[in-house]
This record gives sequence, structure tokens and C-alpha cells, in this order.
Amino acid sequence: MLYRSLFLILIFVSSVFTQSLTWLGSMGTPYAEVHGVSDDGMVVTGWAGVYSPHRAWRWTPSTGMQDIGSLAPGYDAEAWGLSADGQVIVGYGLIGVGSVYRGFRWKNDSMYQFGTFGGSVSWAYAASFDGSVVAGSAEHSNGYNHAFRWTADSGMQDLGVLPGALRSVARGVSADGRVVVGWSGFENQVHHAFRWENGVMVDIHNPALYGSEALGVSDDGNVVVGAWGPNMLTPARAFRWTASTGMYDLGTLGGNWSEAWDANYNGSIVVGWAERSTGNWGAFRWKETTGMQDLNVLYANLLTPGSVLRDAFAISSNGRYIAGRGYNAATGRNEAYLLDTQGTSVAEKSENLQIASRLYQNYPNPFSRVTTITYEIPFRTSVQLEVYDGLGRKVGTLVNEIQNAGKYSVKFVADNFSNGIYFYTLKTEKSVNVNRMELLK
Repeated sequence: MLYRSLFLILIFVSSVFTQSLTWLGSMGTPYAEVHGVSDDGMVVTGWAGVYSPHRAWRWTPSTGMQDIGSLAPGYDAEAWGLSADGQVIVGYGLIGVGSVYRGFRWKNDSMYQFGTFGGSVSWAYAASFDGSVVAGSAEHSNGYNHAFRWTADSGMQDLGVLPGALRSVARGVSADGRVVVGWSGFENQVHHAFRWENGVMVDIHNPALYGSEALGVSDDGNVVVGAWGPNMLTPARAFRWTASTGMYDLGTLGGNWSEAWDANYNGSIVVGWAERSTGNWGAFRWKETTGMQDLNVLYANLLTPGSVLRDAFAISSNGRYIAGRGYNAATGRNEAYLLDTQGTSVAEKSENLQIASRLYQNYPNPFSRVTTITYEIPFRTSVQLEVYDGLGRKVGTLVNEIQNAGKYSVKFVADNFSNGIYFYTLKTEKSVNVNRMELLK
């Protein structure tokens, strides 16, 4: 009976799930870029504008695309990173006349300005899962910038450079803030990708290649993605790196160029952009089982005639949500988009938000021992949070009580469970939600 109940729930859930593509707009300008999507697909961030000023924005289904402000009124600001919980945005902006940029960390409508290492400029590019760790770059008084890792307690930590190099830039950070990736530059303008952990910056560049830059890292910190190529990365080619495989080429969609920008939790899915033919590029998704695939082909049924997904710069840790920039034929603009590869459309989520509970993807996932399950209920109701194994047998009850409206987090400790796929269900008086998680000890 338990197996049949869970099976019917999963059939119901899959029957109402539909893939969806949502055009987010471009702040009234002809151009917008995306540089972050939250794990639940409810927050997207980036920047818009062809000419100054560039405007940093945050999008949600209920608010649409909103300007988050700037470090100096009326001056450029660009958002380049988003925490997985959707609460923290990082980027950089002008602080006055001239080309003086400073990195920022935005949260709750407040923008914190990063300093420098003695120079005049800094940039912030990436944030950890909850935004408590930020990675970027800041200038020294000698004019060379160094990668930094920031926390509220330690401030900006200079990560240094690779041996013999002059400068470095941090472009990605793992979900727990432990691993930072980026590139370090030498006097001859050659760049080498690096991976930093526990105070040590390691050169992960493939010596068979001329230069490389790390642009992103998996949430677990074990997979690095980016671009490699000849001098000045012209043309660039997407790469994926692991400790066991080293840096290897992901190919293109038929042309000469490609860049990999982001990866899901364990790096099994990579997104970016690639040429399909000379001067014609499109967004790609790469998987170990399929290789590089054109999102315009995979999701052609979601695209109106003339519309093109140009790039994919961000992916959620569960691999469900992909965000980037594309040409929207309906408006004639290069706009931001959000692609839901599995579930209910963003519009449906927004309409049902007032009556339905929300069950978030557990974190971390996959997990080795302990994971956190977060859910949200909009009214006082009875709540059951239960865990089932892959055969539909209930193996645990985490919550069974009446709760007030609010957001709750519960830890699931799997000390006595074997590796495999598990499902966790949230049942209230008006809704049932099911999510999948994986235990890997």
C-alpha cells in the first residue's frame, strides 16, 4: 500500500510537470545578461544595458525584473553572481567619475562595498550557497589585481598568484565556500586556470594547451569548468577539469568557439555557449552520457520562430533550472531567459504560491551522511515530512505535527541507511510535494 501510494503521488507529480521557457526581459534596453539562478528557480540575477549605465537586476515571478541599485546613484552596476538560496547578489559598479570600480555584496536592499588591496578597483564574481563567502579580485598599489575570498569575519583574504605569475582573478566558489577557482596571469599575457583550497593555489592548466581560465566550479568543489585556447583565448574552447581526468576539451556545436560557465552540484552537467557555425552560437548543455547538446534543439518546442537561446551562464545545483541570454523574436531584443527543464512553469508557481506549500531541494545533494530539507507552508496546517526508499517503503518520519505558516528546515541523518535514491514527501491539508535525493557514502 505504501509503495502504491508513493507511486500514485509520483505519477500525479510527473503528469502536471511541464518544461517551460520564460523570457525575463531586458530592463527596457536591447540587451541583458544572466549570471545566477537560485536552486528553486525563483530568483534570477544579471545586468542589462548596451550603453552606460548598466543596471544590475534581480528577477522573481512576483516582482519581475527589478533594478537593485548601484554603488553611486546613476552609475553603472553589474550583477555577476547569486547565492543558491537567492538572497545574496554580488557584482561590481562604478563609484564615481573615471573607471573606478568596486565590488559589491547586495542583500535585503542593502549594498556592501568591497575595498581593495591598496589599488583603486575591485570586482566580486561569485557567492557561496548562502552568500557568506564571496570570491572576486582586487587591485594592489602596483596595479596588479589578486584573487580574494571574503567572509564577514575575516574580510578580504588575498589568495595570491601562481608561481611566476603577476595577477589573479577568482571567478567561482563552491557551495560551502571551501574551494575557489579562477585564473592567474603571467607577464606574457598567458593565463592559467587555478583551484584554491585550504590556503593553497594549484595550477590546473593542461600544459598541452596555451592558456586557460576557470569560469565556474561545481557546488561540491570537485569539477572546474571554463575556457582554454591560444594567446588571448582566440578562439576559446570549453573545458572540464577533475583531479582524476585533468583538463579536457568539451568540443563545440560545429564551429570553432565554446566556453563553459557553470556546473550543477557534482559537475555531471555543464552549461555554456558554443558556435554552431561561424558567427552563429547557441547555448549548450553537456552531460557525461550525451556530450555537448544544443539547447535550441533539445527545447525547440518551447521556442517561437526566430527566437534563439544564445548562451547559458547559470544552472541550479540540481540541474533543473538553466538561465542565460537569448534573442526573443517577439520583442526583437537580446533578453534574459529561465529554462525549467523538468517542472511546473514559473507562471503556475506564481499563481499557486498563496495556496500551495513549497518543498525545496535538499542540500547538499547528493549527500554522504547529513542533508538539510527545507520547506515552506503559507498557512497553519498539519504537516507530514516523510522519507521513502527507492522501492516506496517509508523509512523515516521527520515531521508529524500542526505548524504555523513559515519556512522550516529539518536535518535528515542517514547513518543507518545504504547508498541509493530516496524520496521525501511533504504532505499538508491542501497539497503534496515530492522530491528526490541521493545518498553516496
